[in-house]
Amino acid sequence: MNDLPSQRPANIQKRETKLRAIRNDIIKCDGDKALEQILDHPSPATLIQSFPDQDLYYLMHKIGKDDFIPVLALAASEQWEHIIDVDVWDNDRLDPIAMAQTFDVLFQADPERLLRWVITKKPDFFEFFLSKNLEVKIREHDELTPSDYDDYITIDDKFYFRFPKYLKAKENQGDEPDQPNGIQTVPELIEKMLKAVANMDLYVYHGLLQETEALLPAESEEEQFRLKNIRLAEKGFLPTHEAIGIYQPTDLENLKKRPESLKKTEIDPDIPLPPQCFSQYIKGENLFVKSLALLDDQGGLSLETELAALINKIISADKIKVTSQDILAQTVNKACAFLSLGLEIISNGKTDPAKAARIIELYYLEDIFRTGSRAGIKLKTKAQGWYKKSFLQKNNLPLSFLGEDWLGIIGGLFLERPLYYDNYQTGTLYRNFKCFKEISHTDTELNKIIELDGFLSYLPFDIHTFQEGFLNYKTLILTLWSRSRLGLDLELTPIDVSVFKEFFKDLFQRQASAKNDEIRRKDILIWAADIAKIEEKDLSGHFVEVVNSLLKEVDEEYKDVDPKDIDPKFMPHFFLKKN
Repeated sequence: MNDLPSQRPANIQKRETKLRAIRNDIIKCDGDKALEQILDHPSPATLIQSFPDQDLYYLMHKIGKDDFIPVLALAASEQWEHIIDVDVWDNDRLDPIAMAQTFDVLFQADPERLLRWVITKKPDFFEFFLSKNLEVKIREHDELTPSDYDDYITIDDKFYFRFPKYLKAKENQGDEPDQPNGIQTVPELIEKMLKAVANMDLYVYHGLLQETEALLPAESEEEQFRLKNIRLAEKGFLPTHEAIGIYQPTDLENLKKRPESLKKTEIDPDIPLPPQCFSQYIKGENLFVKSLALLDDQGGLSLETELAALINKIISADKIKVTSQDILAQTVNKACAFLSLGLEIISNGKTDPAKAARIIELYYLEDIFRTGSRAGIKLKTKAQGWYKKSFLQKNNLPLSFLGEDWLGIIGGLFLERPLYYDNYQTGTLYRNFKCFKEISHTDTELNKIIELDGFLSYLPFDIHTFQEGFLNYKTLILTLWSRSRLGLDLELTPIDVSVFKEFFKDLFQRQASAKNDEIRRKDILIWAADIAKIEEKDLSGHFVEVVNSLLKEVDEEYKDVDPKDIDPKFMPHFFLKKN
């Protein structure tokens, strides 16, 4: 008998390990199969209440709220509270419609338990919900029932309530205001809830309506917001103004080393386990996933907890409401992308999983994430610094002046969280930077834009001479170059086709050869250097690349065009007019 206490922790740990494996299988199943496995378990209540709050919330949206009602009936009240904390807030304001929708589902799950819980544990919260929908009248014992009480509902002929905003909307528009996507309308839900309270205890019902009438909504909402933030912070969901620190750039010199090496952590029943809903989305060929696979046997649970805390901070910082598998997958992919980028930067551009695994053993995941975040933020800062003093800004030109690809690149950097312009190469227009190659490519293109913009500021022309056509950097440079070589004024007015034909014949209608390509390139660079009042050799490499790309594009478009067939409508690279 003396050995039993020493065996108890081992038995508890064995049970928790078994439950954890079952929960992991359920989370990875599709909605119908997950629900079936939960309800067919020998002890469904024990299984359901063992789920971390975040996993249960994820399953609710995966399975569907209506189908999830039997599970909610067996869930703990603390799990209900997490669902309420996440679902019913719109930033710092309570959303009465979302409150009604959540109350509707919980009321169907277990009406009496819900009412006892909210009245004893969250009275201000419930009274706030009622105050946003109810108008209460109390009839004195010696007062006759007023004739204007027809719209009111009463249970005891003493306390009367009605739903003014719904009545007003019905009178004015013939329909009701926004309703939750539930089984019943808000008035029907509240009436059922109040009647249930009255049946349970009439004195509690009287006190509830009296307190609802006397409630100060703004003060109550502020207090509920404070308490909600405390509860969520305990689960890793910091307030947005604190969680946003996850994007704070970290220099390599300031990375803090772990106080001790990663080691395999045993399950402790006294410490909440991390959610498992993230694990199914940690996949792919990125550097972080590959390096994590090398550490599974070493610090599995410890790293899982650390990664869950990181993802929760991203959810809080970006104000994400995880109501679908796709949203959760995108959030996890973002974390993995930034971690992969951070590992590559710390590795000096190397993509060796073994070396990356050693970096994870050495530094915290949050610091590695911030290192990856820093690379994108540096590009954004560089782009914003250029744009404030740019030729485009001074001349009120739109970003579309830069052309489609560069517009995409700059547009991605100008977002609140800078993104990589993927242009649907992997199925999306924008996505998170996930490797140093993408940072380097974006930086190179940004340098080209900056060098081009600097050159344009040297051009001695009046931007207001542009009156017709579509203006971008290509039409501007090619038109001014053409006019210069034709001895015309440097302005953005169309060139007569009869005059332009000779220029076109000399520069574009030659047999393709490396020599003729060099002639074109040499001529435009000489013109550019002359305009900028510098030596040709002093033109930046990035600007030369821009010119080469521009001439290649023009050559591909017009090399097979006969000069006599020139039509201004089909030559958008130049401003041309008919004779």
